[in-house]
Amino acid sequence: MSSTSDAPRKRRPSERWTSFDDWNYDGMKERLEGFMASINKKSLTAHAEAVLNSPLSMSDAFSAGQYWCCFELVAPDSRLIIARVRLPKHPNSSASDADEEYLIQCEAATMKFVQANVATIPVPTLYACEMPGSPRAAEAGAAYILIEGFYGNAVQDINHSIYDLPNSTQERLIAQWTSFQAELAAFTFPRIGSISQFSPDTGATVGKLATASADSLAIAGPFQSGRDYLVAVAEARLNQELHRKNSDSETDDFTALGFLVFRNIVRDTNIFKGDQGPFHFNHMDMGIQNILVDDDFNIIAVIDWEFAQSAPWEVICYPMPISIINSDEEIKEILGNPGHIGHRNVSRQAATRGLYRQKFKEAESALMARGRPLRVSIAETLEGKASRIYGLAEKLGIFKGMAEDLTYEMLRLGHGLTGLEAKRHLEKVKAEANGAFDTSMSH
Repeated sequence: MSSTSDAPRKRRPSERWTSFDDWNYDGMKERLEGFMASINKKSLTAHAEAVLNSPLSMSDAFSAGQYWCCFELVAPDSRLIIARVRLPKHPNSSASDADEEYLIQCEAATMKFVQANVATIPVPTLYACEMPGSPRAAEAGAAYILIEGFYGNAVQDINHSIYDLPNSTQERLIAQWTSFQAELAAFTFPRIGSISQFSPDTGATVGKLATASADSLAIAGPFQSGRDYLVAVAEARLNQELHRKNSDSETDDFTALGFLVFRNIVRDTNIFKGDQGPFHFNHMDMGIQNILVDDDFNIIAVIDWEFAQSAPWEVICYPMPISIINSDEEIKEILGNPGHIGHRNVSRQAATRGLYRQKFKEAESALMARGRPLRVSIAETLEGKASRIYGLAEKLGIFKGMAEDLTYEMLRLGHGLTGLEAKRHLEKVKAEANGAFDTSMSH
């Protein structure tokens, strides 16, 4: 008979948090250090203790992103609270204080909406939301939210490659992952925007989009056309990249060109047909970095609802690490040649891509059986040109050295251009856009 000491130990999130590691670039570490010196951790702890009616201890390790820093607080009975504290505005952000408050407001409203309407999606309980200017936020030194903590970590922090998981574990993880997205997509709204308010009595209110880009006002919305929204997104990201290029000579030229190519395809072709709605609800960042799992890779929570919104169906695309750079013809050729240097990786990517799509089909069938059919098939959307082009554009600027390949694949899908034709087209686009680039920078 095994003793209780043989039971697997529950791993706290902070055990994998990296604090200041990986932040020593562009003054980001100094930004974090300044933030840490200004935060009243005792005030945060006292508020969390009042919520749980229990003493709590705060972890030394923390987790930081672009907009939030997380501290872990644990009670003697092992209950967890995460204090998610708002970082000072990113140096490249032109968002106003009102925009910053709206972001927090939208995240809180979205979490309440999902918890009230989708019991199958594990969303952290929101215990408190202290907006900028509230007495508690002033005492703590920043706006913050207190949310339920879980014994687990993001898939990305545990295992960067879902390909290395046992087949049964990978299938179970992807089945949960896709079913959550399908459940959200069953909710539709007449306009594209963020949930700005929610109450059980009045339901959800969709307002402007909660954005934190360098040109947040350019995509404030709300929008009534999918094409108008995607053009605005492309132009905002193009301007953001031009702003970055102006201050960093090492920025990849192809990233800005890629966003320009994406904008032109959306605006000038019939691939993005200007869907007039209704528009599905989407987390917008439900990747392996925002899915918390236990040690058996069961999903225990989906986090970071800040940019969730109603959106065009084309924004549903294959996530990383499922590669979409290679054309179907290239994939078929590599799969047919076991001696090819990329055969193993492409085989795993193709299998995972097929599984991801199959699990969406199953999730759609389950919703249909429950009388909640999706207006558009996600499984079919994933294989369409629009979804694949959007997915390519989403990866621009994220992975160094990939922008050129991403841009040429968008040209192939959007205009049918390859090789020398594609290069000539890109040079023409670049030449025609020089004046526009200068104009954008002058504004």
